[in-house]
Amino acid sequence: MGQFHFDVPDSVQELINQSLWNDAYICGIEGVPWQSRSEFNGSRLTITRGIDSSGKLFIACPVDKVGFCTLSTCSLRPIDESHLLMLELARGSCFRARIQSDTWERAGLVLSDKFNDLLKEGTERFLDAAQRRGDPGLASEIAVESISLLTQALVDLGDSYAMQSIAFRKQRETNIGTLMAAAVVPPSPKTTQHADAFCSAFNAAAVRISWADIETDSGRFDYDAVEESIGWCASKGLRVIGGPLVDFRERLLPHWLYLLEEDFESLLASVCQFVERTVLKLRGSVQLWNCASGLNTPGPLELDDEQVMRLAVGILQTVRRNDPNTPAIMSFDQPFGEYLANHRDGISPLHFADALARSGLGMAGIGLDVRVNYARGATLPRTAVDFGQMIDRWATLGMPLMVQLAVPGDRGFDERSSYPVETLAATPADLDCRSDQLRIAGPMIRTLLAKHCVHAIVWEGWSDAEPHVLSHCGMIDANNQVRPLLEYVTRVRREFLA
Repeated sequence: MGQFHFDVPDSVQELINQSLWNDAYICGIEGVPWQSRSEFNGSRLTITRGIDSSGKLFIACPVDKVGFCTLSTCSLRPIDESHLLMLELARGSCFRARIQSDTWERAGLVLSDKFNDLLKEGTERFLDAAQRRGDPGLASEIAVESISLLTQALVDLGDSYAMQSIAFRKQRETNIGTLMAAAVVPPSPKTTQHADAFCSAFNAAAVRISWADIETDSGRFDYDAVEESIGWCASKGLRVIGGPLVDFRERLLPHWLYLLEEDFESLLASVCQFVERTVLKLRGSVQLWNCASGLNTPGPLELDDEQVMRLAVGILQTVRRNDPNTPAIMSFDQPFGEYLANHRDGISPLHFADALARSGLGMAGIGLDVRVNYARGATLPRTAVDFGQMIDRWATLGMPLMVQLAVPGDRGFDERSSYPVETLAATPADLDCRSDQLRIAGPMIRTLLAKHCVHAIVWEGWSDAEPHVLSHCGMIDANNQVRPLLEYVTRVRREFLA
């Protein structure tokens, strides 16, 4: 068993109390989180895991002038002596900023003066903190300043990379061919007052096919709302992404399905029957099938690894058999794999996708569901540099990627959401939620547009004024007012996309 001990002096205890230390985890060189247990007694953070080997600590903390951001140390050994937490996080921030900027600069990236100034000052503050290690409280305070400067530097570095890469693409492509879509719950967006804005912002629509709404009682199907929504999208010249056909998250499956939980064969048959009926009903009107999502993360159904794989294979085979001419993808939640830190028997998302990609079932691409700034079932907030590196890891599978994003634009209970999730608490660095949504989502969208492997970007929700899935993530708020993110995406579509 390996334990990592980190000292937290009084001067930074409040910062760690505000952090997501319960979700902290250790990650090895392979990039997969190990199951671990986090304990914080007010002065020491201890991470325990089942193997005795080196690893990096990952923890999301509020960072001055940035907001919540996931920080990491360099590789550490599990030893009896304690590490000084903030100093090690500053060391990791310094390492990431200097190594990544050097790599990109050698490849031709022009670094901004702002980045160079932040990197220089942040590095000096880190060295100052390291020299004052004999005074843990003072060293930690200086390390916190270093982390803020270096994280701001990484933010600027990510933006420089994205904008210069997009400009490079534009030199070779008059219009970038990436699909930009919003997920809509039928019959939205036809019924909203912002229908024209939808067509201006997006060249595609991801029409959610909710099994729970279509088959409310076993054997009784109602596709009217879905067909109406798909028909409206087609009339506006929008490409249609159908699905996910089955979403295995809590509250998004039919209530009666839980009666089959103890009978896997009947469960599998019911899932495949619904998928087959839906594909036969809608084929020809959908340009891409999103077969399923949420299978790789723990959900309301108790399934082992073999059953999860059989469900994925069965769904994919059913779609390909009934509509062989339309591309089909599978989606994976939390692509960084943070959930593995709390679930010993969890399935690594990258390994799961690799197994399906090599299965010969005709999977045409991979979907990644990235939900940020939510309190559970979400990806921990990260800089665009870290986000882009995750995309690059997934690109090694050699398949096109569709990335679905969600960032809340408000806080509190969302009565129209079918999958309500609490948002992260505000930090002193947060702007109002509407602006915060754009601050977080903008760099992610720019990073994805810079990647040739990303063929589609899907925003999780369109309007909070209509029934929707995830809390507060719409580009239209609950009062039918446009959030700043919609204006940004509209400008991106006009300037860059076909």
